[in-house]
Amino acid sequence: MKTILPWILVVAFAAGAGTLYFSNRNTTDELEKLRGQVAQLDSLNSTAEDLQKKVAAQDEQIAAMRKDNEELLKLRNQVRQMTDEKVALAKQLTTAQTQAARSQAEIQQVQSRVTENAKALADQQILQLKQNQAAVGTCINNLRLIDGAKQQWALEHQKGPDAVPLPQEIAPYFQNGQYPQCPAGGRYSLNPVNKAPTCSIPGHSL
Repeated sequence: MKTILPWILVVAFAAGAGTLYFSNRNTTDELEKLRGQVAQLDSLNSTAEDLQKKVAAQDEQIAAMRKDNEELLKLRNQVRQMTDEKVALAKQLTTAQTQAARSQAEIQQVQSRVTENAKALADQQILQLKQNQAAVGTCINNLRLIDGAKQQWALEHQKGPDAVPLPQEIAPYFQNGQYPQCPAGGRYSLNPVNKAPTCSIPGHSL
């Protein structure tokens, strides 16, 4: 018994040492695995941080692109508005030019009409003046004929200088026996023999 006990202790010690060895070996392996996993986690975290940085940079780029697009849209709208305004101004200019041309044509027509009316009025005034002058000449000639007939009547009927004949009394002394009339519608006054006959229209006088 005493001889076997040491061997049992040796075997037990060996078994314990083996168990401890294998336990330490497993622990070491697990530690290595854990270290590997930790390294992988660190690598993944680093990769994740890089990805986050890239995503943030991409977000910034996207935001900048959106801002650029908004500015581009604003510029396009401004250009479109300016183009529309330019087209509207061109239409207004064309309309104004058309209206100006029409107004100019109307002004020329009015000027032509005014000129024609002025010329017609001037011609009418000249004609009226000539007619008035002719009427004045005819009336003065009638007054001379009346005065001559009145003098002849006074001589033949032995009338004094204050005698005033009647129209029908001196009518026979005119051509065709007709008492003359003023062409302008005036009325003749025979007056006494020693005074010249007169017309009611100013300017018709001997």
